[in-house]
Amino acid sequence: MIEIEAEVVGYLLGHQFPTLFAGGPILEILELAVCSSARSKGLGQALVSSAVEEARQRGCVEVVVPTRRAAGFYARFGFAVSAEYLKLKIPT
Repeated sequence: MIEIEAEVVGYLLGHQFPTLFAGGPILEILELAVCSSARSKGLGQALVSSAVEEARQRGCVEVVVPTRRAAGFYARFGFAVSAEYLKLKIPT
């Protein structure tokens, strides 16, 4: 979370879990948001860099992001497309 003058202007939500397919724990970035008034100031980059470093310190072997719209943003950090993301909506 990033605050400016006691106002939250950005946050990243991630979840670490063990995997067999990756050969160890991974961190999945579930949400990344920066207020429109605070964009283009490197805050998103700072949040992702911090999450990657935290994952490294925790012994994660990968950081993954299920996204299509922000692929260009994450590519700047070295992320590469590796799979199709499928979902099933559960009717209520």
